[in-house]
Amino acid sequence: MALSIRASWKENYQQWLATRIPAQEKATLHRRNIYILPSANGMMYLFATCLVFIAAINYAVSLAFGLTFLMVSIFILAILHTFNNLNQLSLHSHSSPAVYCGEEAAFRVEISRLPSKKHESLELNFDGSVITHADLLAQDRDVVDVFIKADRRGDFKAPFLRVSTYFPLGLCRAWSIIDLDLHCLVYPRPAPFVMNQFNTGSSGNDDSAISKEGSEDYYGLREYVPGDSLRQVAWKNLARGQGMHVKQFVDYVDSNIWLDWDMFYGFNTEERLSRLCFCVLKLSKSKTPFGLKMPGTEIAPDTGPEHKVKLLRALALFGTQ
Repeated sequence: MALSIRASWKENYQQWLATRIPAQEKATLHRRNIYILPSANGMMYLFATCLVFIAAINYAVSLAFGLTFLMVSIFILAILHTFNNLNQLSLHSHSSPAVYCGEEAAFRVEISRLPSKKHESLELNFDGSVITHADLLAQDRDVVDVFIKADRRGDFKAPFLRVSTYFPLGLCRAWSIIDLDLHCLVYPRPAPFVMNQFNTGSSGNDDSAISKEGSEDYYGLREYVPGDSLRQVAWKNLARGQGMHVKQFVDYVDSNIWLDWDMFYGFNTEERLSRLCFCVLKLSKSKTPFGLKMPGTEIAPDTGPEHKVKLLRALALFGTQ
């Protein structure tokens, strides 16, 4: 019950954020989108300040009053400096590398500053993800990776990005939530299996390869070996006194490999895509051309890194567009 209430609240909160925070490739933090509250240490600091102030009133100690005012002044200065550590910070989205489902997606974010400002101890993260730390001191800009687990294939859109800081004293936490419209292509998770159903044919440059154990076309004669079928004996040659030979037939096999959707009949969509993804990764290591046939998609056989990326992209986006 508690988990369902929490999930519902989180969903409603994300929807509320979506109505207030527009998606944009570049964002600059300012007083309208920076929030600040006392941290846990700050709350303890305020509690200690209140105790000192109460003691100063009870015992009429001037030094205690002076200490109270000093502590309040430090806290006010901490608010201003913590806010200014995020103020006028600019963030820009970059293209992110593709990953496989279940891996950590690295979304690239460029942070930049004005020449007159410096930003220290910055923390960037998504909801529930690890924190990426960054500073802008000597350099005017930097590119950092913010990670989150890619739990589904396709065009994966990153959740809202949170930028926060406790600098300089840790008494206050300033943060901002933005949507940089970060996207990452997520390939299906490869599912290893024994690939014994593929005949790669010849590795030569011909369009077809010859299989000597065939039955289609006449290939020539060879010496008779005990155990050969008498139906294939060249009786006319034997009658001419040319010795006992056997007719040899061959099958011409296409050397190109086709990865077909129906190869994995009985599996669901994601399982088929995972196995096809594994086939693409394995076959791309060889020089044998291979293609892909799926419902609504057919990619001609080819080789090379570009062909591999093209096939993986087709698998990633299957059924999502």
